[in-house]
Amino acid sequence: MLNALLLLLGLLSPFAGGMQATADLPVPSTARLALWQPSFPAQAADDTWGKITSMDSFDSMDGITLYDDYKSVLSKKGEPDSADKDPYTGYTEFRYDGLTIGLYEGLVYYVHTGPSPEKMSLNGISIPLQEVWLRHYFGEPDFVAEDGDVYIRGNAALKVYRDPLSGKVTGVDLFDDAAS
Repeated sequence: MLNALLLLLGLLSPFAGGMQATADLPVPSTARLALWQPSFPAQAADDTWGKITSMDSFDSMDGITLYDDYKSVLSKKGEPDSADKDPYTGYTEFRYDGLTIGLYEGLVYYVHTGPSPEKMSLNGISIPLQEVWLRHYFGEPDFVAEDGDVYIRGNAALKVYRDPLSGKVTGVDLFDDAAS
């Protein structure tokens, strides 16, 4: 911008033998406009950058939907590394490497990835958990809490948990918004 301004001022300058008509000035054959673009990290693992500009729904995390039942979770993920049922709430948690699936009465209640994940698979798209990517796919959060940001799409919600001191992502939950 500064170069363009200096060029314009130079063209209007009465120095060097007076003013010249702009018709006498050479015109480049192609005009190029340089625009500032934010620097993005390396492309998403599944090369979706530029193909999807936002997510209008939250259908699945790591292949698990909020409509899956006990049997479909087992068919998609296999036997869990561990399964614990809370006797007070009735919730059952299936734990896999870096993934926890919460079930209530045999249906998926939430899907959690963590601790400290670097990316997540949402709707089959691998999304790096960096601010620039979160804003690209989700826009501004619908709610900002002390422990993270919440994005809502229809009946589903996504919460990106953050360490309050460092701001680093510590986990992500996909859950039914009615459950919150």
